[in-house]
Amino acid sequence: MKIKLFTLAIVLSSFIVAQEIKSNPFQWQAPGGQYINPSSFFSMHGYVNAVFGAASENWTNGNFNGIGMPGQLLVPNTNHSSFTSDQALWISSEISDKTSLVMELHLVASPSGNGAAGPGGLTIVITEANASWYIIDKYLTASFGTFWSPFCKVNTEWLGAQNLFSLVPQASGAYITHYNEKGIRFSGYHQKSEKTGFNYAFTLGNGFNAFDVSGYNSWDFNENKTINGRVGIFPGAGKNIEVGFSAGKGDVSNGNSELPVSNPTAAKSDFVAVGSDLTITHKKFTYKGYIIYSEKSYHTNNATEIVYGNGIFSEIDYKINVKKSIIESLSPKFRIDYLKTNSNFTAIPSYKFNGYSFGVNFQVNSRFTISLDQNILLENSPLNNNRFIAKVSAEF
Repeated sequence: MKIKLFTLAIVLSSFIVAQEIKSNPFQWQAPGGQYINPSSFFSMHGYVNAVFGAASENWTNGNFNGIGMPGQLLVPNTNHSSFTSDQALWISSEISDKTSLVMELHLVASPSGNGAAGPGGLTIVITEANASWYIIDKYLTASFGTFWSPFCKVNTEWLGAQNLFSLVPQASGAYITHYNEKGIRFSGYHQKSEKTGFNYAFTLGNGFNAFDVSGYNSWDFNENKTINGRVGIFPGAGKNIEVGFSAGKGDVSNGNSELPVSNPTAAKSDFVAVGSDLTITHKKFTYKGYIIYSEKSYHTNNATEIVYGNGIFSEIDYKINVKKSIIESLSPKFRIDYLKTNSNFTAIPSYKFNGYSFGVNFQVNSRFTISLDQNILLENSPLNNNRFIAKVSAEF
């Protein structure tokens, strides 16, 4: 009897409302912000993606995420037709009117096929786990722990239930792909009128020891603190138009003289990146995109070698309501994905990529979507790595 009462208490606690905090349309949100319920004492949200990737003859031969690990985690890492899935869970709690916490966990398949958490290459990834303190209402919130970088909203594409296409844009390779950080984040917003306002998010964290996720450590070994920030402006159409401006800077590696010169981490390195993003919503039409420029500097004994990165990403979709009982709507979609790196560092070759994706999403209801898309990938050397991808997403 005591066990039943305890279980009932846990279930009921997810419906207890401690306060009525309404999200402002101009307020900055983390990539998974739509899954966090700010008015609940305790809330749990999540999603499941089931993904099918058709056969692609040279899929694993290509530089299929632009800069290295972790690659396309949401798509099967094989040349053969294959199924995969990923799952995510958000647990949040509004502790008081001034404090809260959130945890975001992803259960994904490791590209290597050798995950540390279970059979089938299963790996548990914690992308957000932080405590927030609302210091000044609206204007200043401090979050402490683990979080996504706010740079150009590039990380929203890693959330499989809210991205338009299953492939993570290679354009993000101009920045540090899949950038999770440990440290402090400051955010806030100001609403000037019903249609204008701005928000901001700035972070100070440990940074990386390499330019991809392999350099993500539990703590900082080399004082390579990194600063990232984004300011979002709503110029006069309310939440329907947002323009963002981002910048990031930090040391990466102190170098390692014991490694061969051909290994990029042998050289001391740092980076600087700037970017701008744009989101437009008009009735049933949605556009989002960004442009990124970066310089990754490698300091050797002889000189400073620089890898210049340029990334451009744009995608659109148009929602068409359908008067049929089987689906609510369908949305034709199109994406352009571009990445170019010019390198004068012998350990890293220059790289150019053009990607074109098109397809349609079928919305069975507001929380169940079927996504179909064809992806045409054009890289430096000709590869037959185009791919058809189908995805079913369900969330709660």
